[in-house]
Amino acid sequence: MTPPQDRKEPEGAARPPRAPGGWPLLGHVKPLLTDPLGLLAALPRLGGVVELRFGRTPTYVVCSPEAAQRVLMNSDHAFDKGGTFYENMRSIVGDGMATCPLAQHKRLRRLAQPAFRTGRMTGYARTIQTQVHALTSTWRHGQTLDVLPQMRSLAIRSSFATMFCRRELGPEIAGLRQAVTDFVDHQTILRMIAPGLNRLPTGRNRRYRKSEALLLRFLDEEIAAYREDGTDHGDLMSMFTTSLGDDRLSDKEVRDTAMTVLLGGITATAVGHAWALHQLSQDTALDAEVADEAQAVAQLGQGHTAAKVMDRLPRTRAVVAEVLRRRAPSWIFPRVAVTDAVIGSWRVPAGAQVLLSPYALHHRPDLFPCPENFDPYRWDGRDPHRTTGWLPFGAGESKCIGYELAFMDLTLSLALIVRSWRLRPCPVPVRPRPRLHLEPHGLTLRLTERNPH
Repeated sequence: MTPPQDRKEPEGAARPPRAPGGWPLLGHVKPLLTDPLGLLAALPRLGGVVELRFGRTPTYVVCSPEAAQRVLMNSDHAFDKGGTFYENMRSIVGDGMATCPLAQHKRLRRLAQPAFRTGRMTGYARTIQTQVHALTSTWRHGQTLDVLPQMRSLAIRSSFATMFCRRELGPEIAGLRQAVTDFVDHQTILRMIAPGLNRLPTGRNRRYRKSEALLLRFLDEEIAAYREDGTDHGDLMSMFTTSLGDDRLSDKEVRDTAMTVLLGGITATAVGHAWALHQLSQDTALDAEVADEAQAVAQLGQGHTAAKVMDRLPRTRAVVAEVLRRRAPSWIFPRVAVTDAVIGSWRVPAGAQVLLSPYALHHRPDLFPCPENFDPYRWDGRDPHRTTGWLPFGAGESKCIGYELAFMDLTLSLALIVRSWRLRPCPVPVRPRPRLHLEPHGLTLRLTERNPH
């Protein structure tokens, strides 16, 4: 890296403004810990790029859609995945697409992309439907639901079912689901930036290591079996283990990709499900509208493609789009400037950490009027995937490869749940808790069967 005193700053660019409220020595550590969402939502008023300080280390937060596109599209390769956060993530999920440097990403994405083609979505949709029915069949009228753990259970069920269809997993699935739960529970922002915490001899860390070993052993065995089988079972693993031309993912690359899809998708999907159910519990009219839409789709019968079913769920899709705007599960993620760079009219030095926050962008009133209001009707006539500033899945070459599957999962699962169940709010305050994902803290709902027999 070029020493600071020898570095030439980009011409014609200015240093980004620094956010107020920093403390001597600590910088902005205190507001980030006590009210990170409030801090992020306030930054766009200061400029397209704003400097925060953690101790003496400058960090630059991207606060405009143009600046976000500049970093994510990354045509000059000025930004990459690096620093403590990604180093620790790699120690957890390996060098999958979510964590690997961008130089490796293009090849991994090309080889894994066939698993997420639109033509395979109908099969995944049927699998998701089966898993929703399996979970909700255990629910009872009048039951109080601890929503986030239930939605995590659903996400784990659906993830395993769409990943592995070669055989029935049998009794081992309970242990695998528990291992994933332990693994996901272990991940927090603090552990991502302070990896030494994972090496302490605590009971929690021992459970985490045991769960990690179980998952890796299971994946290695399944990869070997899929290689030997060579059959397309209509699942993700079949595609991950298939050669594409003269190239294919190595066993380690398949394992890292599977870990990324399983662990990265489970928490984000569970959090999205939970926020969506919370919002519908607050609005009887909207809940009824989604339920009516779901009933109409159910009358279509079997044999329809996922695309056709999704087309018949416009209000449900809008609810999901608005959940991903107002409470984007992946609320912040970092990049590192690998060269001196210019973002808009602001200069960012090589080696600086750059934070992208969908939360900050999604709460800009110039992009989304009354941003704190939950308003799915704002999406009438708009495609969220083509809307400036809507970035729950990122953008550019590192955009989440499974975004189409994730959006379909959220939409179909919500419709299937609401078709049969009305979830009523309990008198407990619900607030967003920024952990590794933006979780609803304290969310419990009371189940009411919509059409009791």
